[in-house]
Amino acid sequence: MSFECEETVLILDEMVNLDKTELPFGKRWGGQLVRLTPAHLEALQAGKFLAIDDQNEYVVYLALEKDKS
Repeated sequence: MSFECEETVLILDEMVNLDKTELPFGKRWGGQLVRLTPAHLEALQAGKFLAIDDQNEYVVYLALEKDKS
């Protein structure tokens, strides 16, 4: 798998093996899988934010981007 991107969010077919040298965002030392439930998706659709605890160190906020049309 080869990546060259300047994006902050990618859609992948599978999780990336961190032991490989070519990663979507450059070298990373850790990763975490977050599974969303239908209730999470419903909250996003209702304009709410999801706050994700990332390894007891960071918080990642998810929001649904509305169509610009």
